[in-house]
Amino acid sequence: MLASSSRLRRLTAKKVAQAAVLGALAAGTFGLGANAAVAQGATGDVYNCYTQWWNTAWAQKCYSAGAEATGTYESTIDCSVTGRRYLPKFRRVGSTTTYPGVDCTFSASNGDIYYY
Repeated sequence: MLASSSRLRRLTAKKVAQAAVLGALAAGTFGLGANAAVAQGATGDVYNCYTQWWNTAWAQKCYSAGAEATGTYESTIDCSVTGRRYLPKFRRVGSTTTYPGVDCTFSASNGDIYYY
């Protein structure tokens, strides 16, 4: 009976250790997913529209009221390896469409937006 009690403790300790490792892995995975969705930067707005960027992705957006002027809004972003990228989009007053830019290979930074 003593042998089976000892075996039970070993199995229980093993299961606890496995659960702890799996829990740590899951927490790390979910933590990374949450952080990846947080924007790294955004420009000031031009007629209610702006450029926003994350790790390698970026987009041209407008606040919920939409663009305040009809015309071309040009978003730019600096990609660490490929250089500056441009995203000119014609918008009408009230436009709230989000236009994604072509992803940078490694990192995006220094976004800007212009109106003409």
